[in-house]
Amino acid sequence: MDEVKQLKVLAMYLPQFHRIPENDLWWGEGFTEWIAVKKAEKFYDGHNQPRVPLNINYYNLLEKDTMRWQADLMKKYGVDGMCIYHYWFKDGRRILEKPAENLLKWRTIDMPFCFCWANETWARSWSKLRNKNVWMNTSEENTGHEDDNGILLEQVYGNKGQWEEHFNYLKQFFHDERYIRIQGKPLFVIYRTANIPCLIEMLECWNELAEKDGLQGIYIIGAGCNGNTRDCVDAELYHEPVWSKDRISLSHIKNNHGIDIWQYDEIWNHILQVNPASKTYVGGFVGYDDTPRRGAEGNIIEGETPEKFAHYLTKLMAKNAALGNDFVFLNAWNEWGEGMYLEPDSRNGEKFLEAVRYAKKNYLTYVEEFLLKDTEKNNEKDSTAGMGVEELRTCWDRELHYLKVLDYWMLLRDNNISVLRWLEKGGYKSVAIYGYGVLGKHLYNELSAGNIEIEYIIDKQKGKLHVDTTIYLPSEALPQTALIIVTATYESNEIYRKLKEKGMKKIISLETILYESGLN
Repeated sequence: MDEVKQLKVLAMYLPQFHRIPENDLWWGEGFTEWIAVKKAEKFYDGHNQPRVPLNINYYNLLEKDTMRWQADLMKKYGVDGMCIYHYWFKDGRRILEKPAENLLKWRTIDMPFCFCWANETWARSWSKLRNKNVWMNTSEENTGHEDDNGILLEQVYGNKGQWEEHFNYLKQFFHDERYIRIQGKPLFVIYRTANIPCLIEMLECWNELAEKDGLQGIYIIGAGCNGNTRDCVDAELYHEPVWSKDRISLSHIKNNHGIDIWQYDEIWNHILQVNPASKTYVGGFVGYDDTPRRGAEGNIIEGETPEKFAHYLTKLMAKNAALGNDFVFLNAWNEWGEGMYLEPDSRNGEKFLEAVRYAKKNYLTYVEEFLLKDTEKNNEKDSTAGMGVEELRTCWDRELHYLKVLDYWMLLRDNNISVLRWLEKGGYKSVAIYGYGVLGKHLYNELSAGNIEIEYIIDKQKGKLHVDTTIYLPSEALPQTALIIVTATYESNEIYRKLKEKGMKKIISLETILYESGLN
């Protein structure tokens, strides 16, 4: 039980509470998260808005005394570290980076920390992009400071040069003695792992650079994983409450003034019942109400109290201990605009922080209970029409992935952006295609209409395909070619590994090409 006794609490930390030029341009002069918090509306009787920090402490994160106060508060109540949101966009553009950079300089502040890369494009609600973070639609105006597609900051992953630049920025933090480590490696969380088509290549690059820099590598925890990315990371994070909200039947949601409302107890019960098949950190949350940011389009999880939170967090810590984890991730330390915060407010004072201290003192009592439950679940055979629940989820995950890729490809075509143009710009005159399914056929037709030679196709259905091009099985020896484009994008990371083992030089996912092409 020695390892279990070391279980620590990490709180997600939003560095949005200070002025930056971008926020002044996008949302108005002097905007910080506090503006949204102060302007929040009460939409119905009993709606706990607006939220007010204890002692009206609308702090500024650029002030040293603020971060020292936060560090002292977390130590007092047993929060062991902050998982700070990190923003790194196209061409190395950074935003909201100053609090972490200041912490690096303020070495007397005892605030253990790590990063969570919030890898989403920031865009207006009317943007054509499907996957985006609409930060503040309650303050949204067409100010002319976004591009024609409504993009404020675009999330593009680039190539090896950009990955190296990103690592070279991060390494100064990785070497700080306060930076949190797992197995001796700096911990780095990725918020939307499935959004990164070049994930395996990027992580290989980072680990090589880390080892050259005297580190043992990087411990990557991925949230938002799918079947293609799960094997690329060291562990998965069920980032709550989003992970559970997405899996609870819509029939369980009620509506009030247009706002979708979930129940606190139901979300937490779902969290405590999950039984991950691989290394997973099961996260928790304090509360949730994003109406300060979303207004009447928002979502609320109602029914939270400090007493309930203490009870559920105690069980969550026991569950993570039973899973052999060394951390519990909590959402959040200071997400005031989404109603997720441990920091003291005028309604509950420091009671949610007291709940953390209570849970840390009492969770050991329940560890054995979760060990028994998880063993029982592993012995159960869930089935629906002869197929296991996890298999059904994987099938749905795969189909949804391909639908999103195809949807984005058609969106690019609508804007006269083509794969052919990307290849021509890169100087490619010939390629090979891996996979002749739906995406493979569309790619084949697009390239056949241009000046790109298709040297061969790789596909498991070699004997059943009727196409005027040489076809190889994946198991056969393959001729070298300038580029292999993988259209089986859901399995692209595993395919990448196998092709590398066969000595192939240049491999890229079709999804990577599409997102590198972008809408700009």
